[in-house]
Amino acid sequence: MPDEELAREVQELKKALEAMRASFEIVSQMARAYLRLLNVYAEYGGLSIDVVIPEIKHDPIAREIVKILFDLRRANVSQIARELRGRRGKGSRNTVRAKLEELERLGIVREVPAKRGKTYTLSRDVVKRWLELIGMPIRFEQTNDY
Repeated sequence: MPDEELAREVQELKKALEAMRASFEIVSQMARAYLRLLNVYAEYGGLSIDVVIPEIKHDPIAREIVKILFDLRRANVSQIARELRGRRGKGSRNTVRAKLEELERLGIVREVPAKRGKTYTLSRDVVKRWLELIGMPIRFEQTNDY
């Protein structure tokens, strides 16, 4: 009888130890990601989207469109232009359309199926690079967002 009770207690302790190891691994990953963010911040002076997409570093409208698509996930030209006007005070649909074509050629945004008209989202590559930068281990096969 005491041997069975001892064996049961050992099993419970093993389970508790495994749970603690799993928790420690998560905390360890978060600490590594935090340190990586601090290094990026120290190297570049901030965590801006142009760290991940240097092609748009000198194009404030393109940077703002990328930020809008990060916030909205999917949007058409009119929605982006409306948001751009709210953030910058101006932004025509023609300008947005031209910038989206340029961003699409660069592989930064992509057109996605919509019921009508054209809808745009960030490319998976851009989202993946951003998530890697901030240390978020997300696998895209688990989500349809991008």
